[in-house]
Amino acid sequence: MEKKGNNILEKYIHGSISEEEYNELKQRIQDDSDRSIPDMLDDCWQNDLNIHVMPQRAKERTRKHIDEKIKKDIRRMWLKRASAIAASLLLPVLILSTVYLYREVNHYKQIPNIVSVNRGQRAGITLPDGTIVHLNSESKLTYTPDFNGKLREVSLEGEAFFEVTPNKEKPFIVKTSVFNVEVLGTSFNVSVYNDENIVETALIEGKVKLTMNKCPSKPVYLAPSQKFVYSKDERKGGISIMEEDSELAWKQGILAFNAVPLKEVLRRIERWYGVTIHYDKDSLVNDKFTGQFKMISIQEMMNILRIHYNLKFKIENNNIYII
Repeated sequence: MEKKGNNILEKYIHGSISEEEYNELKQRIQDDSDRSIPDMLDDCWQNDLNIHVMPQRAKERTRKHIDEKIKKDIRRMWLKRASAIAASLLLPVLILSTVYLYREVNHYKQIPNIVSVNRGQRAGITLPDGTIVHLNSESKLTYTPDFNGKLREVSLEGEAFFEVTPNKEKPFIVKTSVFNVEVLGTSFNVSVYNDENIVETALIEGKVKLTMNKCPSKPVYLAPSQKFVYSKDERKGGISIMEEDSELAWKQGILAFNAVPLKEVLRRIERWYGVTIHYDKDSLVNDKFTGQFKMISIQEMMNILRIHYNLKFKIENNNIYII
């Protein structure tokens, strides 16, 4: 089918068709021998899907729905052989089919993309704007297909390091359960696990603005090498100097602790190795632990704690029992 007919249909769909073009489109519908309308609609469909990707099953379901409506009314028109009636029948069907098509596309545009990382794993992803995100264990990043529109917005549960592509016209926003982080182009780390009391953001370069969900009128600004640490229990936070070697060690596959209470050490080990540690929380000494460990097994890690704290343990599959 020639390009002109396709342009006419697209103009009709978007409400910019001229009177002359409308008459030509109507003549095509009235012409019994012209079977180009379904092809024209299919071309519009394909053009739209070059922008918005939909699952194949949804695509076929929508096309089947449109084809059935058009074929049903085309057969009715050919039986009646009345061009005026034909035009009045098919144009509404075309409108309804097109509306259905675009509703289906818009529906899938709103379904969020979710990247989840299980315990014991780490992953990286490049967002549509070129921003690189490194996800730590047991983390989830969510963003919609229209992410790179007026705003670049993602939601985070867990920990991630962001290398944001600069764009002054489109702020990059990381939404969490405690605060939102807004940047234009920078590198920073965010750690907001639901099962941890302490959450934080550490800035490597650039500038970020943190807005607390429960106190949006008092934003916090960070400069390079600063971090904001917030206690959910105490409902307060503060700015301090970050230690990049330990703060971002997880990106290099290093499990690092800097004066971390033992209970927190065990929680991080669970997340890092994908295990569950069983112990009596009341009898465990909650001492502070420091150290960096790379490429060691869970057996080796537990042996280090055994020597340091005089602990006894046994490992059964993915369960560790401190006895």
